[in-house]
Amino acid sequence: MQPVYINHITSIHADPVSEERPYLSAREPDYKSIITNAVLRRRMSRIIKMGVACGLECISSLPSEKVNAIITATGLGCLADTEKFLNTVIENEEQLLNPTPFIQSTFNTVGAQIALIRQIHAYNMTYVHRGLSFESALLDGMMRIWEGDENVLVGAMDEITPASHAIQQRLGLLKGIPAGEGAQFFLLGQQPSESTLAEITGISTFRHADSATDVAVHIQHFLQKHLSDSNQIDWFVTGKNGNGKEDAIYTDLEKSLFPAAKYSTFKDECGEYPTAVAFAVWKVARAFGEAPCSEQTALIYNHFHSINHSLILIRKRQW
Repeated sequence: MQPVYINHITSIHADPVSEERPYLSAREPDYKSIITNAVLRRRMSRIIKMGVACGLECISSLPSEKVNAIITATGLGCLADTEKFLNTVIENEEQLLNPTPFIQSTFNTVGAQIALIRQIHAYNMTYVHRGLSFESALLDGMMRIWEGDENVLVGAMDEITPASHAIQQRLGLLKGIPAGEGAQFFLLGQQPSESTLAEITGISTFRHADSATDVAVHIQHFLQKHLSDSNQIDWFVTGKNGNGKEDAIYTDLEKSLFPAAKYSTFKDECGEYPTAVAFAVWKVARAFGEAPCSEQTALIYNHFHSINHSLILIRKRQW
């Protein structure tokens, strides 16, 4: 499989839990210098500003005509705008509704805004596949590279609001789990450059693996396809989120696979949300881009509430 190079990365991710909020809230930048149009900026909701700013920063050094595709992903979309629109429907009894919150609540708003601001007339796609949203976007981006595109922007974003946090708690989805939010974007390239951080050599998704044994079989088949020796895995990154039942698979795999590998997690830093694995890719790519880094090959394994499972294989750029 032809490797796909990660040539640039950007991230807006969470701060530690504060006393004011029971979840991990993103540390947002000063948007004025990134989204310079004040009128446009005021009309954007929080998640749109996060996603647009993150995406624009990722391609800031690249001419618009060089961006061959914009591919975004989100698990839950623009929650604040959706809540605002639904509240208006109730309060106004379905009459005299302001269409702006509805328009801004659509899932493809971030990708569209990036294209409009930078005047990028290229392939533009948004994936909303629950816990596999980012993986679907990343696979699409890799396929675009394999088909001849030189530069593809791939990103993911999700937000959390007090209302959505309360609903997830009532549904029992956050037992022992810190909820989070964030936006991460990656500039994928067909060829390496001086700024290349890492290369993605494989990705796989699957559903409803009932045990660590089932997952281990998927991992072994995946590695046989992409590596000559499974002992090449230096770094095993898992999506442990603090829930003992959901973390059991990760613990079993750590004990049975890759005995010589380094183990680490990422949801303790970014929190749990449908596209949190994008933060893991950002974390690994950033580490590979920093010197020194003894690890050469990383395997990211994540599952979203034991339903959606994914494997992403990343290698450090070999100079």
